[in-house]
Amino acid sequence: MKTLHIVRHGKSSWDLPGISDIDRPLIEKGIINNYLMAESFKLKYSIPEIIYCSPANRAIHTAIIFSRVMKVSFDALIIKSKLYESGVSTVLDIIEDSKSNINNLMIIGHNPVFTEVANLFLPENIAIIPTSGIVTLQFDLKNWKISHKTPVSSSTDFPKKD
Repeated sequence: MKTLHIVRHGKSSWDLPGISDIDRPLIEKGIINNYLMAESFKLKYSIPEIIYCSPANRAIHTAIIFSRVMKVSFDALIIKSKLYESGVSTVLDIIEDSKSNINNLMIIGHNPVFTEVANLFLPENIAIIPTSGIVTLQFDLKNWKISHKTPVSSSTDFPKKD
């Protein structure tokens, strides 16, 4: 079995003049929701062996929070520059290039592409993966060649709206 967790970074700030998009930080709500979602994740799922993360500040901060809560070694956190401003095929390539001995993989990055990737596999399309949201897909495969495959199970876990 291969389990893929697609995580959108936490809520970030647009209010800092002169800061490039890649450097935008999480806001307090994003930090809090990341901790809540990571705690929820830890209770429901097996801990990922590898976490691939976009190089954007908000994604890295999200990955660090998830890693700490889940007690995943920072050695398992891998920055993938192609996860920033990428398309569906690039994200699929990153997933499919994963080693077959990895069974539980998490990717942390951005919309709209993460929602587009999730919708390739979900039985019913979702409008958007919200910030700090998680889509989990499980495949009965020996490798990560998931393109055109149907997962044996899927779930979504989104922060509560306040």
